[in-house]
Amino acid sequence: MIKKVLLYNIFKTDSLRTRDAAQKIIKKISKSKSYQIIIDFKNINFASRSFLHELITNIKNYKDTKFINTNEEIDLMLKLVKMPKPEIIAKFNIEKPITIQV
Repeated sequence: MIKKVLLYNIFKTDSLRTRDAAQKIIKKISKSKSYQIIIDFKNINFASRSFLHELITNIKNYKDTKFINTNEEIDLMLKLVKMPKPEIIAKFNIEKPITIQV
């Protein structure tokens, strides 16, 4: 059984920014009896690192999950979130923490 989660239909916005929003998705998924979960990013233009980190960290505890309809920015952020911190520091030659304003 497959459950599809349409993010835009839940949040009615094209930007997902908070850990609380991710927790809302995790709660929905945890109640599902489906074996596979599809998270659909259709009409979502932006997902923050904190939203994606919270989602990925907690979602793997529940089901087989697949993300669809992601754009290039979301794909890049997903890669960064999944990458271990030492790899990020080496890849971007970071000597000290930096702040990025959005």
